[in-house]
Amino acid sequence: MQSLRHLVGLALLLLGLSPIAHAEALPPGVNPELPVHQQPKRHPELADPVLGDRAAIVEWAWSPQYAKRFGVPAQSDGLKDGALWLVGVKVLRLQAGKRQTYHCRIAGLIDNRLAIIWPPGEQYMDHPANIWLGGLPHPRYGRLDEQNTFVPGQVAWYRKPKNPRQQKFPESGIGTHYLLYYRRYQADLAYFELEGGCAYFNDPEHFRNELRFPTRIDGENDSDPRVEAVFEPSAVTFDLPDGLMRKIYPYTREAEAWGNCIWRRNGDKTFTVPAWAVKRFKGLCEPESAVQPIR
Repeated sequence: MQSLRHLVGLALLLLGLSPIAHAEALPPGVNPELPVHQQPKRHPELADPVLGDRAAIVEWAWSPQYAKRFGVPAQSDGLKDGALWLVGVKVLRLQAGKRQTYHCRIAGLIDNRLAIIWPPGEQYMDHPANIWLGGLPHPRYGRLDEQNTFVPGQVAWYRKPKNPRQQKFPESGIGTHYLLYYRRYQADLAYFELEGGCAYFNDPEHFRNELRFPTRIDGENDSDPRVEAVFEPSAVTFDLPDGLMRKIYPYTREAEAWGNCIWRRNGDKTFTVPAWAVKRFKGLCEPESAVQPIR
């Protein structure tokens, strides 16, 4: 009997399943449909409703030219050959004082000869101090002032617009500041990592998620000084593939809701939590005095 249990357990592991993971009671608020909760735990003492025991989860999409150069399998639902060779969306958990926060970042490789407005120099890194409230105590190091001419954008467009406004304007959009940038990652490719926003990714069934890079300087030589240059037609745009978004969107959605839940639990009622999340997290969004927090 013991030998039979061993063989069954081994077969489940080879299939990517875990007899232990499915037997355990899931912590409150966990969505069992997320793949991370269907895998064996490496650190059972951690109970994060979104990422399980992981610090980060990332999904990638690449083009046929990337597959050929770097020796990886071709993707039928990846990028097409062009200036953007590789793109990934990463969801990660960070500690901000006593609170956990969730960040959704965009990274990739892009042709460094592309006619967009690049960050200055061969390398660029957003100073870590800029995550502090107020940034560094000097105006010339201000986060927005430093990047306002070259910051890319993250946008979600309606697939089936119902009116002229939805056709002309995106459902959501945000400037995605550079965290890291290496102009010569390879002779012809630049690496970038952007601080995206979890709430600005949208369901790929109904929205087309897009990455934009400005080609003009906002307010100087762009078409309309009232519109940021990155959101004007002159910007270079790339669709985030639907295959990529179908894999990562469940995590960006959960991370945004659970992050807001944590902030509300700590007394900041300006953060809203959707009804489905309130139901799933079963009271865990209430003030800390009223609920025992997940540890």
